[in-house]
Amino acid sequence: MMRKKKRIPNKFSKVDKSFVNRLLLEESHGPLSSYSIFPKKVDFYGKDPGEEIVLIARTHWIYFVPNIFLTILILIVPLFFLALSDQIELLGSKTIYIGMVIAGMVLALNVAITTILKWYYTVNIVTDQRIVVIRMENAFYHSYAEAQLEKIEDVTHTNIGIIGNFFDAGDVHIDTAGHGVDFHLKMLPRPRELQDVINDLLEIKQKGDI
Repeated sequence: MMRKKKRIPNKFSKVDKSFVNRLLLEESHGPLSSYSIFPKKVDFYGKDPGEEIVLIARTHWIYFVPNIFLTILILIVPLFFLALSDQIELLGSKTIYIGMVIAGMVLALNVAITTILKWYYTVNIVTDQRIVVIRMENAFYHSYAEAQLEKIEDVTHTNIGIIGNFFDAGDVHIDTAGHGVDFHLKMLPRPRELQDVINDLLEIKQKGDI
């Protein structure tokens, strides 16, 4: 099946083609890519009319591996004790072990759902006017911060440790002018490429091409 051609906003039709090609390359890593380029029907609080979302970046999946192992552990431990309940009496009747299994399933489901929601709703949005960072810590708390592109002074990245280098995951640091908000975007995929995209966008913005 042929892949549907990506819609490029009109205001980007005259910019350097290498910039657009770099963006499209970031999304070509497959359907599970943590990047969404020029997404359709996406809105956020305070978005201006005519403002175009260039990309949305989500946290690298490797960041959530501890949560995945925790979910598996919560499921396995009660089942392990249930399997041994006929040979070893530790807590009494088998009903208690069955209750532990049910409680473990509920807790594991809660951890799994929270992890998925945290990945999906923790987003870093780059538009043609600003950068928006939305973080979901849990079901009851999230944070929102933004900075205009004109306020950005420096963009750097770091790959953290062996895991970060092996999976090409790391942090992107965005420094803003004055007393504005400085961003520390944690464990993003291909941080060097994201840094280059933001720097290219700043250059295009300064030239007045968008």
